[in-house]
Amino acid sequence: MQKFQAVQPGGFWLVTGAAILWGTIGVTTQAIFRLDTTTSLFLNLARLLIATPIMFVACWHVVGRAMFRIRRRDFAIMALGGCLLAISQASYFAAIRYSGVTIATLLTLCLAPVVVTSVSVLLKFETLTARLVIALISAVIGSVLLVGLHSPEGAQDNLLLGTIFSVIAAATYAGMIICGRFVASGYHPLQVTAITFGAGTLLLVPINLMGGIVTVHTLSGWLLVLYLGLGPTAFAYWLFQMGLRSVSATTASIVGMLDPVVAALLAWLLFGETLAPSGIIGAALLILSIFLLSLSAK
Repeated sequence: MQKFQAVQPGGFWLVTGAAILWGTIGVTTQAIFRLDTTTSLFLNLARLLIATPIMFVACWHVVGRAMFRIRRRDFAIMALGGCLLAISQASYFAAIRYSGVTIATLLTLCLAPVVVTSVSVLLKFETLTARLVIALISAVIGSVLLVGLHSPEGAQDNLLLGTIFSVIAAATYAGMIICGRFVASGYHPLQVTAITFGAGTLLLVPINLMGGIVTVHTLSGWLLVLYLGLGPTAFAYWLFQMGLRSVSATTASIVGMLDPVVAALLAWLLFGETLAPSGIIGAALLILSIFLLSLSAK
């Protein structure tokens, strides 16, 4: 894995594009829940079932037979990244169940970039700069203000369990980013994404079977699921992996925190949801952190 001390503009905007697409997951999922009866675990499995074969076909078309030329160690890293992605998603929704959306989102958003930064600096993969530290602090504080500080009623009883699942979600998500960054420079992004999705799908199947599969029933619901598989999954993760070729893991994890800003904006436009003044300040701080990183990219 290369040591990065700077951010290259092309990679930065690819990661930003991925974060914007991820920001549409929340409103799309909310729209599905309004139309249909299903579970979050099934939606995660369904979008990977759609995205994975597309990634393999695209990889075969672009890379050809070379798509199978992967060293065993690197293949294991890609597969590990996929398993970590699946565990992160499952843990995140488990955290929501026990402690509510606010605490689960807050802990996962704030802890993930801290874990990524700590591991990257500890292993000497990258060097921290003052601008990067300021961007990280602004992003963490902005996430706290945007998501909120109050847990919903009844969440306190399972707060410890929800916190544990949130920490697992953040740590495994951070691990997925580091795994992707580790192999980004040696392989085509489609190779990395295809193997990662394949491993994640294989792990999510038994998790769904244990929890009970509740599928989508309406045509509108399936069209939205198709969008989840094509847009914020297949295309977004391809963009993200492309960006990791020239962007440090820390920068990628901070830019990924743009997700809730996009989600909040879309919720306001589509569902009439509003933000408290503290939430608006939090969104501004998150945008400030992205702006600081974009200056570094230039």
